[in-house]
Amino acid sequence: MIQANIKIKSNFSNIKAKSPELRQKTVNYVASELLRKSDPYVPFDTGMLRDSGISHSVPAQGKLIWRTPYAKNQWHNGRSNGLRGRKWALRAWADYKKIILANANQILSGKVQI
Repeated sequence: MIQANIKIKSNFSNIKAKSPELRQKTVNYVASELLRKSDPYVPFDTGMLRDSGISHSVPAQGKLIWRTPYAKNQWHNGRSNGLRGRKWALRAWADYKKIILANANQILSGKVQI
């Protein structure tokens, strides 16, 4: 069986925060929120692909990973059904980027506690 990993990595090296703790909370927030917002976009049959994103992702490192035998095929060739379909995380990011980044800036500045 071949397993394909779909990894979404973000470059958080430019983030300026009041403290390392706020920076880490922000990275974790952005990745966790994108994983959560991606849920309705992930192709769904048995739920294994969706669940692999939860079990294999490392939000604290800014990594979202979907690991199933068919993840790569679904990412590139999956059929759409409503919101669900290929390149789900990129489409979720396109839809929610402004909101996620606005909230991230609040966390970075220390105005919001999480």
